[in-house]
Amino acid sequence: MTHSICTTEAGEELPYFQRLWRTLLAPNIDPKTRLERLLDHETTEFDLDYAFLSHIDLETETERFDIVHGTHERLNPGTTVPLSKTYCRKTIADPEGTMAVSDALAEGWADDPAYETFEFGSYLGTTISIDDELYGTLCFANTAAREEPIRDEEKTLIEMHGQWVAYTLALWDGPPIRETGIDTIEGRTISSEAIDSMMDALRKPTRRVVLMTLLGDTTETSIATLEQRINDKNARVRLLHSDLPKLANTGYIEWDDDSDTISKGPRFSEVEPLVQLLKEYNTAFPE
Repeated sequence: MTHSICTTEAGEELPYFQRLWRTLLAPNIDPKTRLERLLDHETTEFDLDYAFLSHIDLETETERFDIVHGTHERLNPGTTVPLSKTYCRKTIADPEGTMAVSDALAEGWADDPAYETFEFGSYLGTTISIDDELYGTLCFANTAAREEPIRDEEKTLIEMHGQWVAYTLALWDGPPIRETGIDTIEGRTISSEAIDSMMDALRKPTRRVVLMTLLGDTTETSIATLEQRINDKNARVRLLHSDLPKLANTGYIEWDDDSDTISKGPRFSEVEPLVQLLKEYNTAFPE
């Protein structure tokens, strides 16, 4: 069954959104309960029995189920599974960040590790990002194929739900307010907030590779070059969904996604001394 909002006559969409937002925006309801209500409400609408909000860790290549709707032996809140055995690994790799499977067996999933693990005959998922960094996925699924193929309008709808979930998570788990202090690096006055930003940027190995590649006279580099330096099968996914958005948001790099090139950003000079120090000690920098 196709989602009701995708089959209504023009002008009849409002009652659906009134019911949905009445459910999600009820006063005095905590964020977790609102997310649970969304999953409960939309499994019926999408005609898919299971739904889950997951957190994906690209460093450990795992997926953790944060909130789950429906009873499935492999889907339990708090359970962590290898990302390689999930449908979501292909969702986050999709250029649009959304993937639909109406009939898994007919679409060639029979021998896929995800089908062997979960046996989902149908699946609809979209990526969730917070502050331009991948958080995880919002997904609906069923062990049976769906009678009616999943439509493009339904993919658009789950993307809208994903944006609402990201907004809810950002309010729920937003970064704490930091007091601004003063420190110095190489004689320059630097706020504690700026130092925190640098440490956050440098804590991931792939981000260190990006910044170290731009040291010295190097004016720009390409994603292909970075993939070779990182030498990891998930390097491109990690770069596109996590590390490049994070570094671009801080101003340490500029990323031209049309040409897939990365260059020094307006704030690169702030972090350069620390990056140079790391390179001198050859810390996690592949040759």
